[in-house]
Amino acid sequence: MLTAIPLVLGLVFLFILVGGGLRSVEAGCQNTLMNHIKNAWLCAVISYAVALTGFLIMLVLTSKTPWPTLDDVRNMPWWAPFGGLMGGAAVIGMIAVARFVGVAVFSALVIVGEMVVALVMDNFGLMGFAARAATPPRLLACALITGAIYLMADNRKEAR
Repeated sequence: MLTAIPLVLGLVFLFILVGGGLRSVEAGCQNTLMNHIKNAWLCAVISYAVALTGFLIMLVLTSKTPWPTLDDVRNMPWWAPFGGLMGGAAVIGMIAVARFVGVAVFSALVIVGEMVVALVMDNFGLMGFAARAATPPRLLACALITGAIYLMADNRKEAR
């Protein structure tokens, strides 16, 4: 049983890493879509229409998943359904600016933004997460990632 926990945690980390890698592929898809469609809002609508279609297919295929009760919906915080809108804002940012800085710098900046907000959320136990202190090592890790953006964005020595 003890070996199962590291294996499961390893698979969870792998899943997260693949998801992160797919964010860079997403930036490529969004950039290409913008190059052809030329309207950021229409690009976002197309992206979310494709995502909605995929999610609806998965919903139908996994119909064994329980549905919420009316009480579940009534008792959820008012802000809970807005995750897609937050993701949509990120997609508009990706469509609008990633091509100007490159996918690596864009992704690094997204990660820093995520890290700073995540540290605050963890520290105060916000939005249903358990509190996890913003310890000096966690703050240092965030600072190092922030510093890495300079290295990522400094393209003076880049061969073109």
